[in-house]
Amino acid sequence: MSSWVKDLVLLVAILAALVAYSLATGVSWPIAVVSSYSMEPTLRVGDFVFLTAASCSSVQPGDVVVYVARHLMWHGSWIIHRVYKTEGCSIFTWGDNNPSPDQAVGEPPVVNNLVGEVALIMPYVGVFPLLVRPQSVGTYAVGLWFLRIAIFAAVVYGFYYYFKLDSGGGNFGSRKRRRVVARRRTVI
Repeated sequence: MSSWVKDLVLLVAILAALVAYSLATGVSWPIAVVSSYSMEPTLRVGDFVFLTAASCSSVQPGDVVVYVARHLMWHGSWIIHRVYKTEGCSIFTWGDNNPSPDQAVGEPPVVNNLVGEVALIMPYVGVFPLLVRPQSVGTYAVGLWFLRIAIFAAVVYGFYYYFKLDSGGGNFGSRKRRRVVARRRTVI
C-alpha cells in the first residue's frame, strides 16, 4: 500500500473516531479550540479541548463549559469559561483571566445554549485551526486567508517531505545517505 493511501486511511480513521466519540458522549461536535486569553492560566490560546454532554442539572460551579454566545458582540461564537454559580437552570460563567463575569458585560445566563463540558485538554494542538480560520470579512481578508492556508500547507508539506525522506521513504533521502556514506569511505 502506498504511503498516501495509508495517510488517507489514517485521516478517515481519525474522522470516524470523532464521530464515534460524538455519538458516545452526546455532544453534537465534540472538540473546540481555545482562541482567547480569557481562561489563562488554565487554558491557553491554541489548546484543543474534548467535550462531553452537559446540562443545567449536571454542571457544578468550578466546571469549565462551552456555550454559544448570545451577546451581540460575540453572537454565535463558542465561549469556553468556568461556571461560577447556577440558579435553577441558569448557568453563570466567568473566564479565569477576566475581571468580571460574562453576565456583567451583557451576556445572558447560559440556559439552552450550552454545548458541553470540557473533559480533556490537549495543549497547543489547536493552533492549526486558529492559523487557517478567516479573521474578518471582505475580499482582502479572504485573500489573506488563502495566503495563510497556502503558506501553512507549504510548511506542512515541507516537514512531511523531509521526515518521509529522512525515514527512507523517498529516493532523495536515500541518495543523500549514499553520498554521506560515500564521503565517509573516501575520508577513511
